[in-house]
Amino acid sequence: MFDQGDQSQKQGILRSESYLSSGHVPEEAVGREAEIERIADSLRPLARRRSPDNLLVYGPSGTGKTTCVRHVTQELVSQVSAKSVYINCWQYNTRPSLLTELLIRLGYPAPRKGKPIDELLSKLREWLDKNRGVAVVLDEFDQLSQQTEVIYDFQLLNEEAENSVAVLMISNQNPSRLDLDPRSRSRLHYDTLEFKPYTTSQLTTILETRVRQAFRPGTVSEEVIESIAEQVAEANGDCRKALQLLLQAGRKAERNDQSELSVEYL
Repeated sequence: MFDQGDQSQKQGILRSESYLSSGHVPEEAVGREAEIERIADSLRPLARRRSPDNLLVYGPSGTGKTTCVRHVTQELVSQVSAKSVYINCWQYNTRPSLLTELLIRLGYPAPRKGKPIDELLSKLREWLDKNRGVAVVLDEFDQLSQQTEVIYDFQLLNEEAENSVAVLMISNQNPSRLDLDPRSRSRLHYDTLEFKPYTTSQLTTILETRVRQAFRPGTVSEEVIESIAEQVAEANGDCRKALQLLLQAGRKAERNDQSELSVEYL
């Protein structure tokens, strides 16, 4: 069924599908320079061992929120000794499970189930007293229960520990739809950053870059790139959808033994 010998005799137009994956973190986030700078601003106090402001990053799916946050936190880790931890709140959607997972990622032995919140916070405070600080990324924040309580936990740690926690919350939901106490914004020192859908121009630039990385030279026409960019921008500006369409078209062209990707495969 899967004849590797036959496949090795020919080269398809795709050379590295990983660049078309939503999990790929590009070296530069096209069209999001202002947003990246704002995220970096929120983390700069942590790099200087000062108390940072928390940031809620929100916007529709596929607008680059997670990509940009991960790009900035990777830079933070590479430039200073502060640590970064990414947690998906789909997987860890309760207060105890999230705090426990954070401890594990920081290198502490996994606590037994049913560990009291106070004990978990005590362990985190102990870690912060010995280390420079940590940027905690809470992706899919809208899936987390007890959202206000969790952010209060981190705020309390910042008030009591030697070093700080910077919290970056990522949500597809508008802040007004989150389960945060109306008084939380001033008390918790968090700001908001909106990511709007990608435009045709932005999507075109992104696709051009990914085509150079994922496809063999000269195998994808500008017409294909422009067609996908226009179609997706008109629908919802979801970059993931644009990359998915490009990958599906490339695979279809390969199945038909084509040496070039044309619009007929879209």
